[in-house]
Amino acid sequence: MDFNGLLDNIFLNDFFSNWAPVIATLMMMSFLYKDNPLYKIGENIFIGISLGYGWLVSWEYIIWPFFIMPIKDMTVEFHFSDITTVLWFLLSLTMFFRFSRKRAWVANYYFGFFFGYVAGYVIPITIQNVLKQSTSLMVDLNQGTFFDTTKWIVLVFGTFAALIYFYFSKPHKGILGKTARVGIVVMMVFFGAAFGSTVMGRVSLFIDRALLLVDHPYESMFAAIGIIIYLIIYFKFIKKEKLHDDESFI
Repeated sequence: MDFNGLLDNIFLNDFFSNWAPVIATLMMMSFLYKDNPLYKIGENIFIGISLGYGWLVSWEYIIWPFFIMPIKDMTVEFHFSDITTVLWFLLSLTMFFRFSRKRAWVANYYFGFFFGYVAGYVIPITIQNVLKQSTSLMVDLNQGTFFDTTKWIVLVFGTFAALIYFYFSKPHKGILGKTARVGIVVMMVFFGAAFGSTVMGRVSLFIDRALLLVDHPYESMFAAIGIIIYLIIYFKFIKKEKLHDDESFI
């Protein structure tokens, strides 16, 4: 029996590819009314698929090339540099101590080495990327326009002012206090821009889901009617909300 062919016939046919996205989208949107079993089912399906896909990607691109293959190579010919792989493997085994209440602290050694390694590896790369992006925005003041000149002021003085805000060795008074206030404005502008970018990202996801429903009008209409009927039956007859103490005497 061709198991892969069976899965392709089930999940890659037109009926499933048209109905499944519409039903899943409306199931998740049903949370806008109230928390209900349809939303929980859709949430669990999404988490399960994400975890399954993440495990396959981790196995294909991380575990197999960076662990299984080096272990196989070690069995053929052992090099001194392979000791690093053995040490990381032994440290990863300490994660199993999390199942023990008394010796769960042993796993902290792995977290310590892991976060230290990641911080030491990622922080310099991040700083280099930020500096490259900043310097690429800065052009020669003699050749740049007024807008290019303002980039220098914002990047240099704005960064300096934001750092001064976290200087607590002296009270924020006088020039130091005014500079710290400018730093607050710079940080608030940054946080506002970051929040606006996040909101726009969520809006783009909603637009994509709305276009999906528009592209499948009949499926959306029948699925929405079915979900509405289910919600009415569920909240009216199956799950009755408990009355508050002041409402029970009415």
